[in-house]
Amino acid sequence: MNQKTFNKNISSTQATYAPEKAMLYNRGLSYRFEIMDDGNIYSISFNAGLTQEETKKILESIQNCLYEKAAGCIQIYLEQNNIAYTGFVASRKPLSHSRAMKLAEMFLHSETCISLDNYTSNADIYYAIIDHQQSGNKCNCEGCYIVVQKTPVLSKCQHKYSIIGQTFSCNETNSDEYGYFAIRVNKDNGLVNNITMSSGEPVLPSFGCVDMMDILLNIDSIQTAEQVVKIALK
Repeated sequence: MNQKTFNKNISSTQATYAPEKAMLYNRGLSYRFEIMDDGNIYSISFNAGLTQEETKKILESIQNCLYEKAAGCIQIYLEQNNIAYTGFVASRKPLSHSRAMKLAEMFLHSETCISLDNYTSNADIYYAIIDHQQSGNKCNCEGCYIVVQKTPVLSKCQHKYSIIGQTFSCNETNSDEYGYFAIRVNKDNGLVNNITMSSGEPVLPSFGCVDMMDILLNIDSIQTAEQVVKIALK
């Protein structure tokens, strides 16, 4: 799809939406999705003028697919719904344990938006899932569960970050576990605050199936650890 067609489709759609939505269409926002499993980083990026509902439906479209199929599912959704987009790029890169834990540290412990902005600077809207575990010597295991949402704040030309995540370590022999859990948002002053935080016994299990996509889909309404557990463990 060329840029002329992209602009034409955007213009023809603007009248359907409220003024603030039309602003999104005029900008042609850049989107980036990152899904990180135990061995890979799957990254998908493109430019479009999606509404919030369309963005949610894109996330729903990849909820039940394998991570390596996410790019195809997103592109099929865009094509089937006649959504104008440009610059679609999908890639897969190896994910090391140290890289996963470094990103978890950044998202869960950064006090300001500076490092978050540096990492996500090439996207107006950014979504990430990090679902990583690695076993080491002496039956020790370490990992993290992280979901991230970055969206524009139209009135202030800034971004809102919403982050939910946990880092954990455990010993598979004696069942000793330790976890650090936080739900975080940034404020107008650029500081990133914890809505809730806990350390000690992990909120999410070190082993088992955690529905990360469902947490991401509900991230705007989640305020407590209990809500995360109810959504993630079914």
